[in-house]
Order: sequence, then structure tokens, then C-alpha cells
Amino acid sequence: MEKNILGHAQRETSGAATFGKYDFQYHWALCKIIEKHRNNSDYALLIEYHEDVVIADSLYGSSAKFEFFQVKNTGNPYTSDALTKRESGASGPKSSILGKLLGSCIGTKYETRITEIGLVSSSGFSLDQKDKKLKLDLISSGDLSEGCLSGFQVKLKSELGIELFPENLKFIVPKIKLENQREFVIARFAELVAEIFPNSHCSAVNIYRAIIDEIHRKGQSTYDFTVWERMVEEKSLTSHKVKDVIAVNTISPKFEEFQKDFDYLAKNDMRWNTLTYRRLSKKIKQIFLRRVGHISAFDMNIIRISEQALSCTSEEKHPDTSDYIEAAITKAKELKIETQVPDHEDILCEIIYCLLKVIHE
Repeated sequence: MEKNILGHAQRETSGAATFGKYDFQYHWALCKIIEKHRNNSDYALLIEYHEDVVIADSLYGSSAKFEFFQVKNTGNPYTSDALTKRESGASGPKSSILGKLLGSCIGTKYETRITEIGLVSSSGFSLDQKDKKLKLDLISSGDLSEGCLSGFQVKLKSELGIELFPENLKFIVPKIKLENQREFVIARFAELVAEIFPNSHCSAVNIYRAIIDEIHRKGQSTYDFTVWERMVEEKSLTSHKVKDVIAVNTISPKFEEFQKDFDYLAKNDMRWNTLTYRRLSKKIKQIFLRRVGHISAFDMNIIRISEQALSCTSEEKHPDTSDYIEAAITKAKELKIETQVPDHEDILCEIIYCLLKVIHE
């Protein structure tokens, strides 16, 4: 098990408890991961964990880098004064909007692994820019006037002791709008599937429903996690999961020939009953479609172990195909595939996938 670098007590958990009030930020997060999916990126999306939205760029905790986003659904554009204003509280001044966001990032164990800090506002920003003629949907420190930048620095030094304005801090105006967020995301999923699987047919609505339900379920958890793998499993939406959902709800001509070979193997060599065939056929389809076009680092590692297991298994000693596959499974377990794929049936499907994949290369 890997220690979770994000596994310290969270600043607050009220966001998870009042999840239903903040639907806009989760639809915005879906748009963000659709972009990453389109760019063939691995990711783990965390909802209400240290920040509104946190995105890790890897499923491996030792190498993951992070993007932290605070998403605001407001009626008026944010000014620099509004972003740094501190209301009075019972025990002293409360954190400002900007101070609260940066407080989740600056001075933490994972600070050096944060590549982007983003403040997202549905109503945009009214900040003094160097070039006032530009209408920007992504504002960085380089776009701000010297007066605006120095004003931020003074306020942030007073609140957080920060000497310099973070270069990776961005002010983001989202393309998605409050009034059409559901339809906007469904359309984006349809476009994504059309790009990944040309000439395929998918149910974008079913894909959206499955993924938004998953986000709602994960977002409601208020627990902390000291182990990275548990956090990924119980609190995040991963690129792996999104690929599986897309695969289940997509019919692709690329899978048809592969399916024929799988059906022959299932009927003539494995002799599975109907229930077993249906269950494993679904899993094989998920694996195949998840790996069309782009294979993630996570999948590449599983394929490497499976192929090594097959190459180390003697066909002469195991002339019967089902025995050969079972022997390869045993070898894969010796090669520690269970650290990546713990379930026996899933390992079986990985071995069969690699066995049939060779035919179609």
C-alpha cells in the first residue's frame, strides 16, 4: 500500500455534506476531465477533498501531480477587492476567497506537486489587466496590471505570509453556463465518443447519468484517507472508470472481429455456461474499448504482466487452451498482477485479451 500524500485532515467537509447545492462545480469538473480524456490523459478526479475539485494526473500516488480548483457560482464578476476581502468572525477575520484557495495549496506537503491552482467563476472576473481591450477566459499573473498584482501581493502577505503571487494561479471563466449545464455535458460526451470511436453508436445520456451518479456518490464521502489506493478507490472518479462506462454504453465496429474470436474461444475451448459467458463478455468489451486509441500507464503495466505470463507459459506442456490460460493466470499472479487486478475473473479476462490481441495486431 502506498502512503497518500493528500492524506491529512481536510480544512473542512461541509462541502461534501451540502453536495446537492453545488451541482455547477461538478458539471464543470466533468467538462475538465472530458478535455483530459480527449488528450489521452490519465486522471483521478476528487470532489470535495481539500478543495471543490482536485485532479491528479496519475493513478500512482508516488508520481501524481495535482490541479486544485475552487468553483464559484455567483451573480456578479469578482473584483480584486472581493477576492481578498475578509469578513469578521468570532475568533478573528475569516479567510478571503483567494486566501482560502491558496491555503489549501501553499505550505502543504504536496505544494511542489501542484501544477495549477484555479479559481473558477460562473460570472467571470473584473480584474485590472495590462491590456484592457482583451476579453480573456483564462487570466494569469502575466495578464494582470502591476497595480492589481501588487495589491494582491500586499493582501496575501498579510493573510498568508506569501511574498510572491503564485505563478500557477489562474482565474478561469468557464464555457459551461448555469442554465444548460446538463445538456452541455451530455453533448461533450457524445463528441468525445465520436472522436474515440468513429462510426460507433453510443448513449451519451446513459454515460452522463452513470458518471454524474458516481460523482455524487464519491462526493458525499467526508472521510480522510491515509492510503493512496483507498482514496482513489473510494473518493475519486478515474479515467479508468470513465473508459469503462463509455465502453458499456458504446457499440463499436472495431470490437466486432475481436468479439467473434472471443465467442469461438468461449464456446469451443472454455465451454462456459450462458451466465459466465455474458459476464465475461461484458468485461472483455470494457477492456477492449478502454484501450482503443490510447492505453494508459495503468493499463500498459497490466498488459506487460499479462504478456510476460503468456510468454513464460509453455504451450507444449499445456496443449489444452483452457489449461494454458489457467497456467498463464497462475504465472501472472506470481508476477504480482493482483496488486493491479485483484479479482480472479478480471485476471482471466486480461490474459484472454492479450491472447486474442495478438491475432488483431
